[in-house]
Amino acid sequence: MALRAYLLVRLADTVDRDEAEKALHQVEAMPEVDFADPVLGSCDLVVMVEVAESVTAVADQMSKFPWVKSVETLKIVSSYERHRSIA
Repeated sequence: MALRAYLLVRLADTVDRDEAEKALHQVEAMPEVDFADPVLGSCDLVVMVEVAESVTAVADQMSKFPWVKSVETLKIVSSYERHRSIA
């Protein structure tokens, strides 16, 4: 069963427009990435990943890029799992 998650990526403060574009292409080239979109707000990129084994491993790999300031992981779960965990 595949695991899916959204990764919220903040770019380093020193990243300029050209570097941000290169970063986006680098993320999109990762085989686990379904899509990556630049956004405005508390993060700079929203990345949707799907993996067979570990979402955390992909997030850790992404956090090692020199242009990354932080990565937050939002794992996708079923409605049943979500409500069971908060009950």
